[in-house]
This record gives sequence, C-alpha cells and structure tokens, in this order.
Amino acid sequence: MFKGRYSPPQRQIVLYGDPLEEMLPRALSELWARQTVLVSAASVAGEGAAGGRCSAILGDGCTDRLMDIRRDAPAADVLRIATALRHKGTEAMVAVGGGSVAEAAKAARILLTNNVAGQDDLPRLETSTTTASPRPYMISVPTTLSGAEYTPAAGFALPGGGRQIVRHSDLAADIVCLDPTATLETPDALWFASGLRAVDHAIETWCASAGAMPLADADALQGLRLLTAGLRAVRRDRTDLEARQACQLGAWLAIRGAAMGVPHGPSHAIGRPVIRDSGLPQGVVSAILLPHVLRHTGAEAAALHAPLADAMGAPGGSLGDAVAALAQDLGLPATLGAAGADTSALEAAAREVMTAPELQTGGRAFPDAASVLAVLRAAA
Repeated sequence: MFKGRYSPPQRQIVLYGDPLEEMLPRALSELWARQTVLVSAASVAGEGAAGGRCSAILGDGCTDRLMDIRRDAPAADVLRIATALRHKGTEAMVAVGGGSVAEAAKAARILLTNNVAGQDDLPRLETSTTTASPRPYMISVPTTLSGAEYTPAAGFALPGGGRQIVRHSDLAADIVCLDPTATLETPDALWFASGLRAVDHAIETWCASAGAMPLADADALQGLRLLTAGLRAVRRDRTDLEARQACQLGAWLAIRGAAMGVPHGPSHAIGRPVIRDSGLPQGVVSAILLPHVLRHTGAEAAALHAPLADAMGAPGGSLGDAVAALAQDLGLPATLGAAGADTSALEAAAREVMTAPELQTGGRAFPDAASVLAVLRAAA
C-alpha cells in the first residue's frame, strides 16, 4: 500500500493555442499589471524573435529591457535584473528565453524580496530567506524545453565558481505563455538537447514515483508520449508548429512531478558533476548518460520501464535503447568524447555522486562508486 502526501504547486496559469500577441496582453490583464521589466537572451532579442515581439507588445509600459542574459545565469546578470525590478511601480517581469533566462529571472525575485543588492550579500541566502512570496509577478515565454519556468527553485552561477540554489514554494512563473512560433529562432541543437532533458524529467519522475504519486505518473507518461513523437516530427520539419506545441506541452507535463516534489533520479545525480566539469549543456549530458543509467537499472526495473518503452514506441523493448535511438535520431552525441568532454575525472565524479540521494531512486541501487563509474565509462 502506498503512503504519500500531495501538496499541489502554487497557482500557475499556462496559456497556449493563441499567438503571443494575444496571450501576453491577456496575461498582463490577469495580473492587473501595467508597468513591466523585460528580460531575455540576446539570441531572441531581434525584432521578429520572441523577445523583440514581447518588447513591441509591452510598449511604453516596459520601464527596462535587459535582453542580454547569458548562459548559466551568472550572478552579475541576476543582480542586474534585481536592480531593474526595484524601479518604483514595477508590477510584473516578462522573461523570454530558455532555462538560463528563467533561472535568472526567478533568482532575481528572491534577491529582490530578500533585499540582496550586491555580490557581498549573496552568502546571506545560504542561511536564511524570507517566507514572503517572491515579487513582482513573473510571466514566462519559454523558447526551449527546459521546463525551468514551472519549478519552485532557481540556480545561478557564482563569481568564484559553483552554483547557488534558491527555493520558494511560490517561485515558479505565475503565468507561462506557450507559443510554438516563439521557438522558431531557437537553434536546432539547443531545441533537441532541451527536449532530451525533458525526456529525462519524464522518465525519472515515473521511476522515482513508482506509483506513489498517481498524478505525477500520469503527467510523466503522457509527457513522454508527446515529446517522443513531437521531437521526431520537428526533426523532420522544423516549421511544424503542431509538433512544436506537442513538445512544449510534453515538457510541461514532464516537469510537473518535480514541481510537486517528486525527486529526480540517478541520471540527474550522475550528470551533475559531468555538467559542471565539462561545461556541456544539461540536455546533451542527458542524451549521453540516460541510456546507460537505464541499462544499469533495467534488469531490476523491467516492470517500471515497460510502460515508458511503450510510450516511446518500443513496446517490449529496452527503454535504454529507445532513449539512445531517439537521441541518435535527433542528432545528439552518443558519448562524452564525441561531445568534446574531458573524461579524465570520471573516478572523482563517481565518488562525489555517492552522496546524492537521487542516485537510489531508479529501481536498482548503485551500491558503490564502482557501479557509478561503470555507467560513466560506458558513456565515455
């Protein structure tokens, strides 16, 4: 018999099916917000791209436009956003881009709410943060499939190296606007890598829940179906807007378990030091590691894997092989070496991973560092 506690995430509105030019004004109206700040990545800041379109929609009501947020959400960018949000009368922030923009925007709200004004104040967040809800309102227009806009946590890169994680139950974006046309400027490599990361979210949610969180299970399974079909369809025709929307909806469903508190699994745990040491995008590391993690757990988790393999169009087959085939179809690298990563520190990474609680949630234990190292070497 299962035992659990379901705590629904904060109130969040997800809009889809209409053009951005209709959804964004509707979102502002929902929040009664007139004065805004716009943040985006430089890659989507052009006139016809998602950031440029949002800038035109916001018009004179936008008091500041920070359209050069960098990869990995550097602390300097987070602090710049927080400074802009201090402008008197700012009622909402519109964040346009992938995971780095969403993480930076969420973290800036934490800095603002906790009155963190400079880098010297950042260590204070490690010891205590206010329970007050982050402000101002946040509207997200995602251009990748990272899912960062849906989760109540944010990470940003510290000046001296490493990342700082901040959390609040109300930290996820208040409104998310899903417009597939906003993703057309996203480079294919980034789109497919973030899509494979979303596949990782779905699979590890299902395996970590193992039936204990029925709502998360249902979301993960349907999300995986949408992602598998949608990603392959976009690979065939990058202008297929129905397929792009299917990917967006799939990424949303795939991450909902994590937003509810279902932990990630061994792919995320093992991937963390690899991402840090190699500098590879999260989705590329998922494409490389996840098949090998699933092959390790498959012998003792066959019953868990079977519905997932079926959802990926491989009934009766190996889930690890199904993920590897999808990654290959999307043009993602199959090994760390092929991705250009230095594999000289794998033993240290394996030892480090043993302290991660998520390592043991995949259906088969990793009893020692040697078992982790075997997965890493298979992926090298």
